[in-house]
Amino acid sequence: MSQFSISDDVKNLNLTNIKDNLFSYKYDIKRLSAYFQNPTEELEHFFSSFKGEVYENIIYELLLEYAKTAPDIKKFILKGPHQKRDLIPNKSGLLIDNSNQIVYKASYKDISEFDALFFTNNEIYFVEMSTSKKTASLNKRLFKKQALLKVLFPYLEVKALIVLTKGSVGLNNFPSYCTVWVTNDFEDEDFLKELIEKKRQKKITFPSEKKDAKFIEANTISHSNFKYFQTLKWILYKARSHKNFSVDLGFFNSKDLNLYFDIYTKLYIGYLKIEDFRQIAKDYDYEVRDDKVIVSIEKINQKTYGIIYYPKNKNGQLKRVKIDETTIKIKDKEAEGFTNAEIKFMLNVLDEKFVLTLNDINHINKNISIIKTF
Repeated sequence: MSQFSISDDVKNLNLTNIKDNLFSYKYDIKRLSAYFQNPTEELEHFFSSFKGEVYENIIYELLLEYAKTAPDIKKFILKGPHQKRDLIPNKSGLLIDNSNQIVYKASYKDISEFDALFFTNNEIYFVEMSTSKKTASLNKRLFKKQALLKVLFPYLEVKALIVLTKGSVGLNNFPSYCTVWVTNDFEDEDFLKELIEKKRQKKITFPSEKKDAKFIEANTISHSNFKYFQTLKWILYKARSHKNFSVDLGFFNSKDLNLYFDIYTKLYIGYLKIEDFRQIAKDYDYEVRDDKVIVSIEKINQKTYGIIYYPKNKNGQLKRVKIDETTIKIKDKEAEGFTNAEIKFMLNVLDEKFVLTLNDINHINKNISIIKTF
């Protein structure tokens, strides 16, 4: 039984005490001014996204009100128009990003975003909100968020509050650490019209000041030091330090490494030379940077691990290559994505002692099933 039960105000999306604050959030309404006069298919897409943003802000505001009277909630992190603006950009840590969201950054890149965060005496709750009726993708995102918070707050139990709308499916599929709240759908078009009009006229409003002692700034929270790229390097070195095996698969079979798989998805173990790679990927005819195809062990799903290859072509394009017994799947990776940043880092780390042979690859493929999910 959860210690937090949904209130009537949250369930019914009661705007009475929070309406004015909702005008203070940032919204992109450039294309929405004409929506109610001419709701084209393209505008419908933007309007749906906008309505989802408003819903999340409503839930956040209602949670602020909820926290005031919930004795078990000891600290609640402010975001959006409520938090004090830090004019000095922080490179890493738990902080508020340029869009006023709660994020954990590493080297200026967002690792994970949280819709809200609050603390009890011995727990940290992260909050996820969604208006989508399908919950499978949301469920998958929870693993990374929970794992990251376990690393940052090892002395606290990590739990989640999931806020969805009625009619959502898969409610029984969420992990046991989740509390699920279900609200009514948000269909107040009069308020949405008013919000769009005020933003179009650039009427600036300010939220009511949050003076409750529970409300805190993200950058005041103490947490363990998690060095994103240095941890990847440490894992690489540990995995390649076994006396008898090129790659120590047993090293990956632990609770700690399970957390890192959930955070990173993939952990790097070395590289293949391009001539060896082309023996198992005969159709790959791109020129590869530094003669290195980086090799990772990737968590394919919650029960399966596999080898994934990352060649960085000389034209700068990064590819993800998955090789099965009968097929080769090649996918482009985003130039500004985190995988590209990781590969750039790894290309500088991987010297000759980390080269892998095809015999090594065969051995890993035969024995990778020893890696279990805890």
